[in-house]
Amino acid sequence: MKVYYNLLILIGLTTLLSSCFPDENGSVGTPSSTAMENLKVPSAFNFKTSKEITFKIGAFDNTNSPISGVIMSVYSYPNQELLFKGITTSNGTFSLSQKIPTYVTKIAVRPDFIGLPSETIITLNGTTAEIIFGGNNPTASESIDQPVIKSARIGASNAQTYPAIDYLGSWNSDGLPSNLEKDRDPITSSFLQYVNASLPEGKSVPSAHPDFLNNNNRNFLYITEAADVWVTFVHEGAGWKNTLGYYTFNPLNPPKTTADISKMNIVFPNVSYKGAGGALISGDKVKIGQFPAGTGIGFVLLADAFASSKVGKGNYAHFSHDALNVESKASLRRHLIVLNEPTSKRMILAFEDIERESPTCDQDFNDAIFYATSNPIKAIDTNNVPIVDSPKDTDGDGVGDSRDEYPTDPNRAINNYIPGSNTYSTLAYEDLWPSKGDYDMNDLVINYQFQEVLNAKNEVVDLKAKFYVKAVGASFKNGWGFQLPIDPSMIKSVSGHSLTDGAITNSANGTEAGQKYATIIAFDNAFKQMKTSGGGFVNTIKGTPVVAPNDTLRMTINFTSPINKSSLGSAPYNPFLFSTSNRGKEVHLPNMIPTSKADMSLFGKESDSSVPGSGIYYKTANLLPWAIDLHSDFKYPSETIPIVDAYYEFGIWVESGGVLYPDWYVISKNYFNSAKVF
Repeated sequence: MKVYYNLLILIGLTTLLSSCFPDENGSVGTPSSTAMENLKVPSAFNFKTSKEITFKIGAFDNTNSPISGVIMSVYSYPNQELLFKGITTSNGTFSLSQKIPTYVTKIAVRPDFIGLPSETIITLNGTTAEIIFGGNNPTASESIDQPVIKSARIGASNAQTYPAIDYLGSWNSDGLPSNLEKDRDPITSSFLQYVNASLPEGKSVPSAHPDFLNNNNRNFLYITEAADVWVTFVHEGAGWKNTLGYYTFNPLNPPKTTADISKMNIVFPNVSYKGAGGALISGDKVKIGQFPAGTGIGFVLLADAFASSKVGKGNYAHFSHDALNVESKASLRRHLIVLNEPTSKRMILAFEDIERESPTCDQDFNDAIFYATSNPIKAIDTNNVPIVDSPKDTDGDGVGDSRDEYPTDPNRAINNYIPGSNTYSTLAYEDLWPSKGDYDMNDLVINYQFQEVLNAKNEVVDLKAKFYVKAVGASFKNGWGFQLPIDPSMIKSVSGHSLTDGAITNSANGTEAGQKYATIIAFDNAFKQMKTSGGGFVNTIKGTPVVAPNDTLRMTINFTSPINKSSLGSAPYNPFLFSTSNRGKEVHLPNMIPTSKADMSLFGKESDSSVPGSGIYYKTANLLPWAIDLHSDFKYPSETIPIVDAYYEFGIWVESGGVLYPDWYVISKNYFNSAKVF
């Protein structure tokens, strides 16, 4: 509620008379001269800065069998903002409805699972998005050639000398060998579980499994009897287009320099997934030759060597023999780990492709993974070769320990943060409803973050939240809460309220009493959330000292049983402001329903043009709102400055129905007049 009416008139006149100049951040723009009341708001527009998308995501092995327990992380692209996570269930898929910013038009989906492409990028069209990894019909990625860059390009090494290069066959422009075996090897989910248990993404091998780097471990193949040998592609998680080759040597006289290797033979010119800069599919297999007993077979990875359909030297070469590698510290020269998977009789070859003295190297040794097999099947010696780890799922929920955020809790698996674990969204209110306000949207400004704790079925087990008040540009005492679209009995307990003024009566479980739907009141007096002695405007008048919040309000909501996410909806659910002295006076986002405590007699009064029977709520005759939800932090307008004058593109966004400038509020875009925001 505003009380400085003379000030309002003065500032309004000043605004009308002023011209547009570059602001203190250097931004130049033209604020809309259209007054809020004259904005032509499309009838279906609800001032939303987010959209609801149903995501259907699946994972399958190359036999088209489902892979369960895979955590899929969905990011905005190219901004790389984590939007949410989900877990594939027993049928290899999951379906979640999720709210994301309207400015997001492309997403990158990343499975935390070795054996699936590390990223698939798609453009969003409509209200559904379906992405399939692996199987018979994987989703084609729109990825650029190098979708996930792990390190800056070092530049071709001039310190290393290379053996002569030979080729087992030709290849196409994507680096797909012409001499692939006709049938791919089956790479089953069960086999991949062993690989993931041993070499999980992003986990440093020196820290998690230092024994794999023991110098006594054999990191080449030793052939004990005459045999045919094949190498099969399993996975790549690199940002580079690497090249795999092999060389032979006498194990009794191993190479000490590259001059001791007669030649290296190229097996896979471009170790990149189909749709991610290459053409390989897990299970693609090449016969590298027939070898007599006593032969040693070493491998070499040429880092980022494939370019313009040709194999070059790349940044450097990583050999089986540590002494040939580039690191100055001998303890960091190993780049290939060989592991024995005894069930399938496969010798896993796992490379780290970044120079290991580089700070960008994650040391996880899963940048390029293959396996070798032979006929006779036992012709490759397994002595001094570590055995793969067995998959570990301590809590038995179907999500492996290396991926489970709650590995010892069968009821919990992952966390989803809205908008992010280190960021906040913003709710901004006018509080004079049903009368119209001045549209500075600062009568109450709240930053919020929700944390959904999901089980392996993608059901919500707990809901945690953090709130803090940024501004109170009002003289009324206001409270704030939110409503979930579920029965109050479905909530076991709520903790963390700040109820100080006796305005709220809660039931035993911590929800507000007398409500049809579960309603949680966070606080009943916004002023008491700030480090201020009493009422008055807080953090809205330009030039006044900034008042800090007392503390971040932390709330925990425990459910009686897990809740389907589609039943719960998306954060912030149904948030609302209410008058501390008149609980029935609520202010919600446009077209969000009032709670059972709302005074229905106020609808249609003053400036409110709600039509409850038609589901129309909290809009003026000109379709303007009293509240707005913004996906990120927000520089709200200073006292009495209409938002349309503080933000250059706000009016364009509104009149386009949200199509143009959907990111108008994003601070980094500088679409605001610094002189008119607090």
